[in-house]
Amino acid sequence: MVLNRCTTLSEEDFLTDVFNRKPLYTRAEDLQSDFSDLFSAEVLEDLLANSAIRTSSVRLVRAGVEFDVTRGTVADSGDLAGSAPFVSTETIRAGLASGHTLLMRSLHRYHPPLRRFAHALSAQLGHPVRVNAFITPPNSQGVSLHYDVQDVLVLQIAGEKHWELRAQPLSAPLAPQAWFDVPQRKRDELKAASTLLADLVLRPGDTLYFPRGTMHSPRTEDSLSIHLTISIPQVTHHDLLQAMVDDALEDEWVRGSVSLARLEAGPELARVVLLAIAQRLSDVARDVSTEELLWRVRAARFAELPAEPVPVLPVVEPAQTHRLRTGAKYRVVPDGDSVSLQGVGRRVTLPAAAAPVLDELRDTGTLDRERLAEQLSAPLADQLVQVLTDFGLITGVRA
Repeated sequence: MVLNRCTTLSEEDFLTDVFNRKPLYTRAEDLQSDFSDLFSAEVLEDLLANSAIRTSSVRLVRAGVEFDVTRGTVADSGDLAGSAPFVSTETIRAGLASGHTLLMRSLHRYHPPLRRFAHALSAQLGHPVRVNAFITPPNSQGVSLHYDVQDVLVLQIAGEKHWELRAQPLSAPLAPQAWFDVPQRKRDELKAASTLLADLVLRPGDTLYFPRGTMHSPRTEDSLSIHLTISIPQVTHHDLLQAMVDDALEDEWVRGSVSLARLEAGPELARVVLLAIAQRLSDVARDVSTEELLWRVRAARFAELPAEPVPVLPVVEPAQTHRLRTGAKYRVVPDGDSVSLQGVGRRVTLPAAAAPVLDELRDTGTLDRERLAEQLSAPLADQLVQVLTDFGLITGVRA
């Protein structure tokens, strides 16, 4: 698994002792590997030159100030009005030359090695994963001291980068508490409350993990730096609470209006109303289908980590072996004499005979058409394979 590429700890020790708890710095010589298969300066140049990246997928920033990435670009005549233009490599070069950090967003969406890495890491951690690349010229800093609302795993690819880490002034912040949304006065108070944890220089192959809320200030010195930031936006109790609030909307009383003037004039009445709301949520927690609620939370929170692409064109020769599509989000729900296969925004009803097939697919990750035909009959096997392929659950394995 991929976690052992990033730390010398076992998966169990990392999840128990480090994850969501404290920073961890690991040197390349202890890992005895690098990350050149995931990203490199050559890959960067190739992506920018040949992958038709839009300006909405990149940023150039120095000391918190944005460089206009649309400068020098020309809108494509076939685009809808307001569409982001394609990146100009001249503009990127000019931005880097003027000391701006290049941020390439969501590499897991279009760079296959990082997509595979992201899916494997997400499966180990149990949380969504996103991958960005930061390219910072010498003696530069993109953003000053701040914290993130996601856990961060840094993989140093090239050059060196200096990191100052400071203690969490606010533990486990959520999106509404994002650093750049906090008033300046509050930011000053948070900085003053944060004590120094570490002063590090990351070199190629080094890794650094720190939990959300950890104050950090990265900068380069004499060399250009390339690193990957693996963002881990954790699923939280707040996500479950929001899902329960959504379920509470079925209650007409919850949808009812209130008079703020009456509540402001009667604090005790306000307290009664708030306690009544809490009771309604308690009723939801008692009666809701936990499977349904958890499925909705998973579908929403993992949406930014899409499954691997599927072939677009119809196949000429059907594959004999299929495998579970990497990153596919689905669940199987018994439904009387049939089973309901549910994905994100889709659902299909299958005969009960499909249930053991889906169980085996979940357990082994593969499906053999010939063996399936022996279990079900050739016509039913072909039909089931086609349905699961169209559903986006499986993909063919070519010899």
